[in-house]
Amino acid sequence: MTTTKRATAGAFVLAATLGLGATSVVPAQSAVMAAPTGTTTTVAVQSPTVVYGDTTKLTVSVDAASNGAKPAGKVEVEVGDKTLVADVTNSGKVDFDWPLVDASRTPYAVTASFVPTDATAFSTSASVPVNVTVVKSPTATTLAARHNKLKRKIVATSATTSAHGQVPTGKVKFVLKRNGRRTAATVVPLTSTAAAKAVFRKVSSKGRYKVVAKYLGSVNFLRSKTSFDITS
Repeated sequence: MTTTKRATAGAFVLAATLGLGATSVVPAQSAVMAAPTGTTTTVAVQSPTVVYGDTTKLTVSVDAASNGAKPAGKVEVEVGDKTLVADVTNSGKVDFDWPLVDASRTPYAVTASFVPTDATAFSTSASVPVNVTVVKSPTATTLAARHNKLKRKIVATSATTSAHGQVPTGKVKFVLKRNGRRTAATVVPLTSTAAAKAVFRKVSSKGRYKVVAKYLGSVNFLRSKTSFDITS
């Protein structure tokens, strides 16, 4: 008796040649692999509204469809043009710090996806989008001014800060008032440290002066305003 094996992908045939030319054929058998375990991915945010520059947490959870080993792999979170990536912990949860993205009237659709280490063990999955709105940060502006009567000028300097430590950008409008009436105005860009300076020339030595500084705001920062009375 002789035997012959004819193999194809996922199946095999066993043919046996017996004495006197008789042949016996064993039906083909298919090799069936178990399907990967299904997974579900969810994303949660501490608050649906975030102030620009503030901190908050994103939590991604990855669960297996059946009891057993926890899914192993990575999760990716998309927030605008930012992508956050981390390994899934033994608990199946991953915490992310909220990324710095611009304030926008349109909410960000935050999504998370799971990519398994072993695609034969677990399936990929993606979360339902969660909407998060980023609003502008409040600001505060301080002002100081001095009147140099000999040179007939008033020099004013301002500094603008935000509620959560980010450096404001944009411009400041300085307005000079004498005896309650506006006499001059100028708009000055903020420096890299959010400071601004204005010089008013040909100022009379007489009168009561006040300087008003108005931070005009920007994409990520709200306006703010302050004033400074100059006493002779």
